[in-house]
Amino acid sequence: MDYASQLPDEVLSYILERMTLKDVVKTSILSRRWRYVFASMAKLRFSLDTIGVFNYYLDHTCHPYYQRKFLQVVNQFLQLYLGRRKVVVDLEMHIFIVRELSSEFGQLMHSVSQLGVERLHLNFSCGKFFPTSGAIDLCPNMFFEFSLELLSQASSLKYLSLSVCIVKPSVTLRLNSLKSLFLTSVLVKSGQLESILSSCLNLSQLIIKHCKLPLELCISGAVRTVLFADCGGLKEIDLQATNLRRFECLFDDKVRFYFSSVPSLERVKIGLRGDASMPYIFGEFATNIPAQVKSLIVTAFYTQATHLPTEMQIFGNLRMLALLFESTYDSDIVKVSPVLDACPVLQYLDILQHKTYRQKARGSHIRSPLSPTYHTELKEVRFGGFHGTREEIELAIYILTSATVLDQMLLSQYSIGPYYKAYYGHDIWEKREPERVSIQHLLLGQAVSSSTVVIIQ
Repeated sequence: MDYASQLPDEVLSYILERMTLKDVVKTSILSRRWRYVFASMAKLRFSLDTIGVFNYYLDHTCHPYYQRKFLQVVNQFLQLYLGRRKVVVDLEMHIFIVRELSSEFGQLMHSVSQLGVERLHLNFSCGKFFPTSGAIDLCPNMFFEFSLELLSQASSLKYLSLSVCIVKPSVTLRLNSLKSLFLTSVLVKSGQLESILSSCLNLSQLIIKHCKLPLELCISGAVRTVLFADCGGLKEIDLQATNLRRFECLFDDKVRFYFSSVPSLERVKIGLRGDASMPYIFGEFATNIPAQVKSLIVTAFYTQATHLPTEMQIFGNLRMLALLFESTYDSDIVKVSPVLDACPVLQYLDILQHKTYRQKARGSHIRSPLSPTYHTELKEVRFGGFHGTREEIELAIYILTSATVLDQMLLSQYSIGPYYKAYYGHDIWEKREPERVSIQHLLLGQAVSSSTVVIIQ
């Protein structure tokens, strides 16, 4: 018996989505039952291998002949969907398009708009190639100009991802259904992002990675989550989104932040490469950050951890602080202690070390012992990437002797929290049991709070 043919279309569609498109189309000749089963798939992915061209060794461009053939094949396939009146939830396409084929691509986008697509991924690159912001600046003529006007009829579109292109906004366009916008390796010129935000009145999430940005940006509109990662060119950013609740950024260069109108902002994550970043974050940035922000995540790279300032601006209302030290070198973790004094109402502290390199001796033994300052709100401390070094134990003791209401301190070599793997290595505590017991004895009785529990794992 042909048990597979007896399965409902939803189950068969789920199976076909995990096959290559060429094999999926072949199933249409199996029987009358299978003739249009492939047109029930909710997720479609098109790339050069769809037409028999493998892109493992290609850069982000390809021959115009293959581009034209790709557009023809995809458009013919989508016409079958139009005839079946099926709703496509997720559509993904990977192909470089030259300007001479803009008309053919526009026809394809017209078909996409009629399909009721909810999630659309457009990667204008043939290979697995995501240029950096610097590379975009060097060859902007190599990038396809994608106009948002092509999506004017896409009334069901909720998620849009654009990669390796130049986005042309529209003054009159309104994408009221769009909830999430994801830009990767995109050239954004002055005023364009502001125009896009004004066209997407219900946009909730904005993610921008590896993009070339103008010197100044203004983020406004209804957006609630904004994330920048590894973008170049930007010097100033003004946040005027009244619904913004979460803001994350990771820049190579120093960027000046203005929080003009963000009454709902609660969570901030910031990482700026360069040794001057820590004084800026705990100085001018701390002065400008809105008082209602309760959660702050700070990422430090390379030698930044050695440049933590001893005097900092006060974070008057900060409840949760996470310090992520990634690929740092020869840093003294004890320098974190003044951060606690700058956060008088802090309740939760996370310290995570990822691929941190240390020298065996740095002369830290000549430093004067830390004088504890009482912290009356701190309840929980989690220390990831904890190896049991002298400096780490010293910091742990300082916290135990100063946190008057501390409930728990977790010292772990493993991944903790939603951040990343906190430790890469092979020497787990099960193989260092005598050392773990020794550290446990050193910390025993140090806590000023009688309810404190110390866990080493």
